[in-house]
Amino acid sequence: MVKKKLSFTEIDIGNNFPSGISTHVDWEPRTNFIEMHDKEMWVIEVELPGVNKEDIFIQLEKPNFLIIRGVKRQPRSGDPNHVTYFLFEREFGSFYKRINIPFRFDVEKIQSCMENGVLSVKIQRKKSKKIKVEIT
Repeated sequence: MVKKKLSFTEIDIGNNFPSGISTHVDWEPRTNFIEMHDKEMWVIEVELPGVNKEDIFIQLEKPNFLIIRGVKRQPRSGDPNHVTYFLFEREFGSFYKRINIPFRFDVEKIQSCMENGVLSVKIQRKKSKKIKVEIT
């Protein structure tokens, strides 16, 4: 089964895409951006059920953007020419998230893990150095 690409005039906003008009991605995963109680660690959780971790790419873009992109492969239930879907709600295709991190962070301490279809990216706030300035 192939997703139909709609022209602008065919799009009934709100019916075909939950966020309005689709652009360069097929779907957008649900995301949480959490500040931990110590305010030094932040966690980004991205729901990616059915996505292989080998198909996820995380990169940094200056000045403070974290990019999470990848692809969720279309489920295969036999020969696509001999299958009829009566209900097809699972999303697939490319996804892209660009998250602005509103503070300076330590690039060397970024960690990520994938568990039960949820990608977690941990970001450590960069501690600013305190200096003493003498008055002359």
